[in-house]
Amino acid sequence: MTQTAVYTEQQFIADLREVFATHRDSVQQAHNIAKLMRRAFDNGWPENSEKFGDGNGTYEIYRDAEYGHPGPGFVVLAYRQGPQELKRPAPHDHGVCWVAYGVKSGGNTQTRYAYRHDSADAEMPAFEVVEVMEQGAGDVHYILPGEIHSVQGSPSDETIYCRITSMDLDKVQRHRYDVESGRSAIFSSAMTPDP
Repeated sequence: MTQTAVYTEQQFIADLREVFATHRDSVQQAHNIAKLMRRAFDNGWPENSEKFGDGNGTYEIYRDAEYGHPGPGFVVLAYRQGPQELKRPAPHDHGVCWVAYGVKSGGNTQTRYAYRHDSADAEMPAFEVVEVMEQGAGDVHYILPGEIHSVQGSPSDETIYCRITSMDLDKVQRHRYDVESGRSAIFSSAMTPDP
C-alpha cells in the first residue's frame, strides 16, 4: 500500500522561509507562498495546527524575525469567524507589504479598487471597483504592495481563512480609503481613522 506524504506545519513554515530567502521580488514571493498555502490546506492546515483554536478569533501561527518583505518579520495568521453581517466596505492597502489571503472553508469576498484619472486630469480621480473575487474553500489570492482592497466575510457560513503578511502590519504605515469620496487617511493596524 502506498502512503501519501503529509505536508506538516513545520515543513510549511520552512518552505515559507525558503521563499523569502531565495526571492527578492514581491510578486514571486506572494505567488509562491500562495501555492504553498494551497498545499498546506490540502493537508488539513490550519485546523491541525496546535496554535489554531476552536472558538472564533485570530490565531497567530508563526512570526519570523529574520525573513520578510521589504524587511524582516513575516507573520502567519489564521482566523475562525462566524457568519458576518454585510457591512460598508473598508478599502485599505498594505503599504510596502503584500498579503496572501486563503480560505480553507466558508467564503470571503475580496474587492479590489483603483483610482481612475480622466485624460485631462482636470477632475479628481474617480475611486472605482476594478475586481470582485469570491473566495471559496481552497482559494488563495494575494494583494501586492500598493494595491487597494476590502474583505467581506460570508454572511451565512463559518469561515476559516489564513493571512500571510510579508511584514508585521502593526509596524507599517498604510492607507484606508472612503468608498464614496475616495479620500484616504494614513493608519497602522493599531489605529483606524476615518478618511
